[in-house]
Amino acid sequence: MKVLYFMNHVGKGGAALALLDLIREIKHNHKYIKPVVITGCYNELNQELNNIGVENYSAPFKNFLTTYRRPTWVWKVLFMIRYWITKKKSVKRIEKVIDFKRIDLIHSNLNRIDIGYYFSKKYNIPHIWHIREHGTYDFKLMQVFPGYNPIKNDTFSNFIVISESVKKAWENKLSPKSDIHLVYDGINEASLLNAPQLSKFEKLSFVFVGGLYINKGQEYFIKALGNLPQNIRKDIIVHFYGEGSEKYKQKLQALLKTMGLDGQCYIFDYDKNIYNKLRKYHVGVNCSKLEGFGRITVEYMIAGLCPLVSNTGANVEIVNDGFNGLLFDRNNIQDICDNIVKLYENRDLIESYSLRAQRDAIEKFSMKAHANNICYLYNSVIA
Repeated sequence: MKVLYFMNHVGKGGAALALLDLIREIKHNHKYIKPVVITGCYNELNQELNNIGVENYSAPFKNFLTTYRRPTWVWKVLFMIRYWITKKKSVKRIEKVIDFKRIDLIHSNLNRIDIGYYFSKKYNIPHIWHIREHGTYDFKLMQVFPGYNPIKNDTFSNFIVISESVKKAWENKLSPKSDIHLVYDGINEASLLNAPQLSKFEKLSFVFVGGLYINKGQEYFIKALGNLPQNIRKDIIVHFYGEGSEKYKQKLQALLKTMGLDGQCYIFDYDKNIYNKLRKYHVGVNCSKLEGFGRITVEYMIAGLCPLVSNTGANVEIVNDGFNGLLFDRNNIQDICDNIVKLYENRDLIESYSLRAQRDAIEKFSMKAHANNICYLYNSVIA
């Protein structure tokens, strides 16, 4: 079976990592499937695919759903022009390197791109569309072309949603005839379990991994830290890892200084070796507005950290409050603060939550289980 995957221009982050880990697992344990990947530009994902011997290409196709910008009409005109110019160029380039007569299935790894849908219709090839976000609820998206959203009326494709939360957000937006399949993302647990066991910090340590932008909630967490009693505040350390605009990073650093936290909290850039560092922390924080899956939450859990996460999106499907971690109301600064104090004053809870979290995450969200579910769907779609 030859499967053609499409991913947009983003080479790192949750969606790109999910695709890379899936293909690694398929190469090792589902060898009857031959993956071919096309990205929206040559990037880190292509380099990793080269390293594991997977055929891959790039073409400059663009999203049909994109991040909201103002003034809207100006950006839409620019995006429309860019979309059509790059689509024509991309179709020509892709058809030069791909023999579609030999493709059994097309898998679009993201709901923002329609290039896979285009080729599936043109060549009558079964298509799977991966929906990885809530849409307008988590990221404020806009349609490049008013009224054009092929996902809504697509009865040709099968859809994968990555959580119950995402399913609820989309099921009323899709055609009633659409086939929707819930498949949780998987995590390559070996890379976390085999990471070096670095010495933990003497102080109670928190790690917060996620892109540096408002929906990830770094501001909320910093404000909660600022409300901690002084004796607790000086006895904790928090490390933020993520990529974002320099302007927003400076805003967070200014907030840390205002709150008197610049001696306890540090902001680091995106770290591709973060798996090798997670195990030295005690608590993993996810303060997102609305997680589609919450990959980093699961990674914390597998690494043996206690998850402290917002009670939104898929987080509530992963963390059982008071059993394998703690949930908090991200819009209630005091609630975040109270949960930090609870962990600080009850260190035994951190250990018990961590052990349960690791066991549950390995059982429910392994890459092996994820790949098995995806490949079962492939076989049923082309049967």
